[in-house]
Amino acid sequence: MVSFSRRHFLAGAGIASAGLSTGLAAPALGQAANGKTFRIAIITPRENIGDVAGFKDFFANARIKVEYDMRVVTNMADMAGHIEALRQTRPDLIFTIFTPITQAVLGAHDAADKSKFILDIPVVFSSVTNPVASKVVPSLEAPGRNCTGTRHIAPLDTQVRTISLMKPVKKLAIIYNPAESNMVVTADELRTLQQPLGFQMLDKPVPMDAEKKPIAAAIPDLVQAAAKEGADFIYIGPDTLVGSNNSKIVADTALGLKIPTFCATELPVRQSEMLMGLVSRAYNVGRFAGYKASEILVGGKPAQAVPVETLKRFSFIIRIPVAQKLDLYPPMRLLNIAEVITS
Repeated sequence: MVSFSRRHFLAGAGIASAGLSTGLAAPALGQAANGKTFRIAIITPRENIGDVAGFKDFFANARIKVEYDMRVVTNMADMAGHIEALRQTRPDLIFTIFTPITQAVLGAHDAADKSKFILDIPVVFSSVTNPVASKVVPSLEAPGRNCTGTRHIAPLDTQVRTISLMKPVKKLAIIYNPAESNMVVTADELRTLQQPLGFQMLDKPVPMDAEKKPIAAAIPDLVQAAAKEGADFIYIGPDTLVGSNNSKIVADTALGLKIPTFCATELPVRQSEMLMGLVSRAYNVGRFAGYKASEILVGGKPAQAVPVETLKRFSFIIRIPVAQKLDLYPPMRLLNIAEVITS
């Protein structure tokens, strides 16, 4: 069981309303661009996503003129066509959202094939969970290739400590898509935290079909299996299949079984009956990515010299109606720092 003071929690997690200090005033950026209109291609799984809104707003507020080529990818099999089109149009910069799309554009840093990936146009990525473990970059401080970007996940040990502030956790279940490399990395890291943080991990990967595609219909069964094994909490990481596309199924099934849920990303907590999350606001992550793009386009920095960073502050969200249904009431030390959702 994890024992952990509020002061330690606040200092370690950096929890507050997530803000962004770029250190570069908007008018100065606009003037530095000298009226040039930049062409930026955005590759995203959804157009109405916080990262995209924040990224665009940064450039609008900085008075930098941009023409956007918006490419919404709902099927990763379409990526080859988008990459070929970008080779033809050659935008000034490419903005990618999430790990799978970023990997599809850049390839692995130690084995990137220029015939399959884009290696000669600057790329800024947003909300990539672990760029080093996913082989997007060899180093956060010095990316060393044609890309940089932002991470959006709080340190995993801080997430587990946050869960333990809500209730003692002896068994923590993780439900995830093993076809998403960032989630395999997350599960591996969570496994290493079992002994130092005093919990048992219940490993619940989504099963694969004969074509090695995840079977989303099996997700409720995984929640039920976690319940039978005595899970105190269900952890949902930055997982597109489980967290983004099936968050309501996870939340509803878990709530019916009286198991609290924690999510590492913002939208599943806001859009379903997950109990709580420790998150970076997607809008602010996108704004931060916009700033990094401006360093390249306006500031003239090579992408490989711009460090990959995470916002320094995270937002803690609790859904009070879910807590009431679970008969699990947040301690005051959590309510003091939380964004409380009452509907």
